[in-house]
Amino acid sequence: MAAMLKLSLSYLSRSKIQNLLIALLILLSALLVSTAVIILANTDNQFKEMHERTHGSHQILTFDKGLNDPKAVYDWWASQDGVEVSTLLRYRTLSGIAFNDLDIPNLYLYMMDTPGLPWKVDELVFSSGLQSAVPEQGSVWIPTSMANAYTISAGDTIGFKTGSSTLDLKVSGIVVDIPYGAPFTNTARVWMNPADYQADFPSLGGKDTYMMGIHFNDYSMNSDYWDHYASETGAPFLETKMEFESIASFYLIISQIVGFIMIFLGVVMMMIALITIGFTISDAILANYQTIGILKSLGLTSNRTIGTYVIQYSLLSVVAILPGIALSVLVSKFIINISVSSLRVGSSDIAIKGISAAILVGVSLFALVILFVVLYAKKARSIQPVQAIRYGMSESDHTRMSNRIHSPLGNWIGFGRMPVFAVIGIRNLIKNSKSSILMFLLTTVASSVLVLGYVLLTSITGIYQTAAKWGYDNANIAAVVVNKSTFPKDEFKQGLAEDSRIRYVGWQGNITGVFSPESSSEMHGQTISLYLSVLDGSYQELGFENLRGNNPQQENEIAVGVSVAKTLNKDRGDLIDLYIQGEKRTFIITGIYQAIANMSVSGRITMDAVRTVNPAYGDFDAIFINVNDPTQANTVANELNERFKSSASVVTQKTLLDSVYAEAADILIYPMSLIGLLFILATFIIIFSTCRISIRKENKTYGIYKSIGMTSRRIRLSVAMGVTVLSVIGAVLGSVIGVYVLPVLLEMILSGYGIVQLPLILNWGGIILFACLSIGAAALGSWFSSRVIGEASPRMLVIE
Repeated sequence: MAAMLKLSLSYLSRSKIQNLLIALLILLSALLVSTAVIILANTDNQFKEMHERTHGSHQILTFDKGLNDPKAVYDWWASQDGVEVSTLLRYRTLSGIAFNDLDIPNLYLYMMDTPGLPWKVDELVFSSGLQSAVPEQGSVWIPTSMANAYTISAGDTIGFKTGSSTLDLKVSGIVVDIPYGAPFTNTARVWMNPADYQADFPSLGGKDTYMMGIHFNDYSMNSDYWDHYASETGAPFLETKMEFESIASFYLIISQIVGFIMIFLGVVMMMIALITIGFTISDAILANYQTIGILKSLGLTSNRTIGTYVIQYSLLSVVAILPGIALSVLVSKFIINISVSSLRVGSSDIAIKGISAAILVGVSLFALVILFVVLYAKKARSIQPVQAIRYGMSESDHTRMSNRIHSPLGNWIGFGRMPVFAVIGIRNLIKNSKSSILMFLLTTVASSVLVLGYVLLTSITGIYQTAAKWGYDNANIAAVVVNKSTFPKDEFKQGLAEDSRIRYVGWQGNITGVFSPESSSEMHGQTISLYLSVLDGSYQELGFENLRGNNPQQENEIAVGVSVAKTLNKDRGDLIDLYIQGEKRTFIITGIYQAIANMSVSGRITMDAVRTVNPAYGDFDAIFINVNDPTQANTVANELNERFKSSASVVTQKTLLDSVYAEAADILIYPMSLIGLLFILATFIIIFSTCRISIRKENKTYGIYKSIGMTSRRIRLSVAMGVTVLSVIGAVLGSVIGVYVLPVLLEMILSGYGIVQLPLILNWGGIILFACLSIGAAALGSWFSSRVIGEASPRMLVIE
């Protein structure tokens, strides 16, 4: 045992830099995988814990259509066992705020008449400000999502736009509001003092609207309750219903994307680290072949020879994995605090869980390292002392290396016709084939990671360019009706008709369609509520796209989201029965589309379809506008917004989408940058290490080159050139993988949110630039590793 320990310490001390780099590589692997595990463990837990703490809603009912009596619905649900309901909450809608001399038009607000305590459902948790039963007069409570998005603090004053005037209210509290407090949303509930609500809104026109939250003791039973409701009342619920999955989705989606990417890439880095360890052991055995042969001739057994490497890498792993796990806690805490910032209470950090899972990751990584060490070190068993002393390697390896150098590949490449500068670099790659393959794989993976991060961030920040592929319209301007009772529809329509800059207009409303289980034997009694878009106009003209098929044109046609098609096992040409405003209608499915809004649990129908049920239907929530010259969209939107600001918010599509997805991009940029930096660092480390090993084996050859007049710089450039050419090929392949392969893995996560084909924006200039980062890391790694050539004299290199 003493001899094994002494040999292990000798190997560690003789290759300090190489062992340090391997330890760093193991640390990075532990860091990535442990961070991903902690992020995934905490994000879901943070949301669930806060939802339980606040007794959060599983469903939110909004009575904005006038199709159900709010009081009757409330009374029915309040009488049910196993269900708790919130107070029937009264509110008015506003759009836009003014804060710090900044006009923010695209923020849609439910101005709530705050009920008194106690609250049975959706209790508010104060993050900052003075807690009280209701807000003080002249003040409001706002959700953390709104405060974080616009950097609003308790004590600030916000101007709420009420048309021609502004209602100035002080922020007395910032609260965690689960149903409407998710990150990257442009909708928020603002809680007003009851006296202020009574005083400020009657003079503005319009009418009060109501909403209520439902909390189920057993959420899985919710469909049974709704079936019971429909049978007792004689009709399904016809108003807007927000499901628990929609409430939870935007709290979880970013962290799940980040966690999934980090776990996948962490496993990839772990495999690269293990392969590097195996490669290093193989070369260490080859470099020490004669020494091992002599030791075996003196009686050192094969198992003890393997044990020296096990001890060596056990020490390296322990030294690397422990700080890797410790760092993962800090990094994951940073990412979690950003991704679920709307769930934070006060300025304190969110308590981190999942440390035991991170420790398990460390133990698993340690076990894998030892397993790979044993597998590769087993080569020492086959060392024959006589061959080791004679060749410095096995006779078969000696023959194979000789054949490789004089292989037909050399003739095919044309070494005889190439300059010496190029021959040295290419010969180095051919002779050290294992290290060349490793470097190629590494630059391929690093480039794919960097390209994926760039493409993902570009696609989110530029979502307005691919809006239709995310399920949105592709119109130039959207006018959102804020106060329907005071909105001058005829005046607005006339103004659009008289404006020669406007090319096309479509009026959109929304209703709830109910799929009844009686129309399908596969649903096992489950009732589904669909968010139905109702358009007076052409879906095609306004840029709505489908994955397959077409948008509806006739009154009996419908396009459905992918989640609906999957759940109901429907496709183009199939029939679907829906209850619309209490009456059953049969539609033929003409198209299937994807939409991140409402998680694709939605459909598109024409205005004529609704008017077969209600001939007087004319409820509109938004007006989509296309202009002849898209460069004038901002001007037209500003003019319309100024003219009709008392009841509508008119903004360009880019403004509308940026207000939601810019925050998502801000959250993603930190973990994606971290992953990219780690892979660049890993590329540098591994290529430095592998080049250092190959240079050490070729010391004599480089000594001969120097003795016949080649400068150290020229030799080093030759080695770096070969590695750079190899990394360029790897970067090209990596770019293809990052653009066309890795996004498919992301679609596995996004499919649960209604996106089955990730819409990408491919800016090839940026893609090439980011792919070149791995090339630069490879070139620098090979260049710095070859410094030993310049530091040694030709005489000493030849002697070695």
